[in-house]
Amino acid sequence: MLYIEDAFDQALLVKAFFNALPAFTVLHVQDGDQALDRLGQERWDLIVTDLNLPGADGFTIIRRARALYPTLPILVTTGYTQAHYEEQALRAGADQVMIKPLTQNDFVSRVWAMIEDEDLFEVTDSKVVLAIEGRLGDAEMGCGGTLMRAVEDDATVVIVPILMAEDDASPEELKAASLAADILGVELRVDRTLFGDISGQKDLIERTINELRPTTLYLSAPDDKDPSRSKASAVAAEVSLGVDNVFGFETATSDLGFKPSHFVDIRAQMVLKMEALATYQSLGAARVDLRPRMAQAYARYWGRYRDFTEVEAFQQIRSEGD
Repeated sequence: MLYIEDAFDQALLVKAFFNALPAFTVLHVQDGDQALDRLGQERWDLIVTDLNLPGADGFTIIRRARALYPTLPILVTTGYTQAHYEEQALRAGADQVMIKPLTQNDFVSRVWAMIEDEDLFEVTDSKVVLAIEGRLGDAEMGCGGTLMRAVEDDATVVIVPILMAEDDASPEELKAASLAADILGVELRVDRTLFGDISGQKDLIERTINELRPTTLYLSAPDDKDPSRSKASAVAAEVSLGVDNVFGFETATSDLGFKPSHFVDIRAQMVLKMEALATYQSLGAARVDLRPRMAQAYARYWGRYRDFTEVEAFQQIRSEGD
């Protein structure tokens, strides 16, 4: 266990608590910079950290630990009693927050519960796929067939739209997006209060990643010419360092430099994908870029890389083992 605490008396107390947890070897460091150095040097089973530290603060440590180890249990112990500190720590990726002064029984029970939850998570090895889009319908068009394949493989699949302005989502588009998600068999999470709020949207993606711990992330390919798509992609890439597999999909405004290297056969999913996209036209959403026949044209164009079948094309941004 890596324990980060600058107050020496508090450190002695917590290390004494660990006498009731004989399975642990505790490494204690007193500043955030040293903790960041140690994070990548070996595999940890648990992180316990204060928030107010010399050098890097606890929030930075949490984010770095979560990026390196997506399922690692992280416990925060802090003297801050204001609710916003706890909320910020949880958004950064902490699993639990304890307010000082600490008691041994509470501390030991919390640690055991977190370790048992981690063991369960490792055993279930569930697959989670997350798609971030800069305009409604982008995920259906760019990776809808691939998302359906993930659903068929018993994965949890979630789409989160990140929009620059409220005008980017008409009532017709919102209704169509909901119906399209039902057709694909995926979950759509829309927070209209955050449209145009980049800071809030960044927090939303970070919270979603920390909650779901996705194994794969899809977003519009880098250098998209549309500002909303480009910003959504950049924000998602920034806060998803802990996701092993990240792929960029094509949109109507993808840069000419879009060079896919990963192709997914979606012949079996093409009919439902076109049905999902058709909801936009059927509800009066004026989106030429979401026409079903355009999706089929994209799929056949890229199919020349996969035995001339119908495929979805992706630009590899990051993959497991990189």
